[in-house]
Amino acid sequence: MKYPRLVWTGLWRKKARTILTVLSIVFAFLLFGTLQGIDTMFNQLVDEGRLNVLYTRNPAGLPLPLADLSKIQGVRGVTQVTYESEFIGDYQSLRNIVVVRPVETRGFFSDDSSFQVSPQARAAFARDRTGALVAQSLARKLGWNVGEQISIHALNAAKNDGTSDWAFEIVGTFDIPGSPFREVPQIFMNYPYFDTARVKDAGTVESYEEVIADASKAEEVGNAIDNLFANSPYRTVTQTERADDQSRLAQLGDLNFFVKAIVAAAFATLLLLTGTTLMQAYRERIHEFAVMKTLGFTDRGLAALVLSEAILLTVVAAVLGLASAHALLPVLGTLMAQVGGPGLTMPWIVFAIGIGFAVLLALVSALPAAWRAQRLSIVDALAVR
Repeated sequence: MKYPRLVWTGLWRKKARTILTVLSIVFAFLLFGTLQGIDTMFNQLVDEGRLNVLYTRNPAGLPLPLADLSKIQGVRGVTQVTYESEFIGDYQSLRNIVVVRPVETRGFFSDDSSFQVSPQARAAFARDRTGALVAQSLARKLGWNVGEQISIHALNAAKNDGTSDWAFEIVGTFDIPGSPFREVPQIFMNYPYFDTARVKDAGTVESYEEVIADASKAEEVGNAIDNLFANSPYRTVTQTERADDQSRLAQLGDLNFFVKAIVAAAFATLLLLTGTTLMQAYRERIHEFAVMKTLGFTDRGLAALVLSEAILLTVVAAVLGLASAHALLPVLGTLMAQVGGPGLTMPWIVFAIGIGFAVLLALVSALPAAWRAQRLSIVDALAVR
């Protein structure tokens, strides 16, 4: 039991220095866990994108004519087409931001099995012009019930009556089990209600969604759709759901590069800091190591002692930092969900990689001190003042 006690005592010789070093490592791994968790979750979202579902949008983000629907339906390989628009609003105050998605009531839910909606709610949604389907998480948060009348104040969708208030009757709720977008505060509304009541862009949609029979022909079908509108003022870009998610993510910049650059800079600084701290601790303990060798401690034993102290210090601090990131990510995900972003969690693979980095960091930082401890001469060490 002598080694664990020696390791623990060695770490706390200088309490202030140890605490500051631990805090530095905790912050570095908090940064690593948070950034890597966000990057990993976004990459998983892209990987989960369906290859048999295509999205058609205008490359400049302009609305597309609803009249294009019949042309897209006629493309060979397309089995179903639906469409949607979107606007942002709030319920009673800006603290309750809501994403409102006007959709084609009969076709939108039938081609997306990820949405769970009861047949009764779906039928009521198709029947009631002002009916709305509300995310279960949003209904719980705001205390809404089926049959309740609500009003959403639009931030970017004015009505032709001079107001921006959209009235709805809640006809049902929906859920998206297992989806990172489960907590997004969404409302689905009847597209004809939206289109006839809005002040501008009537007869247009934000995007089309096509289901195709053969996922291997996605590029061919997409090109056929885009060729229909190549000479039109409303050009289109059609790509798979996976590619669409990837391109929208790319609008944020090369997230993967930024994450790696920031993490690399943090770890380079941390390596320098930890290595300097361990070497300083070694110099302060030269006499102590000489006495330990005199008492029978082997060269390898002293080297192992130095490495053990570094590993314990770094791994414990890394666990604290990663645990903090694990707790922080859901909070950030909740904030992102308020504006339509996905929920966030830290995958266990990120935790495992972080611990691996911590061990590697400890070994690299402590090797110079461990090597000197192993080669330390008792006579020379006792002569040092």
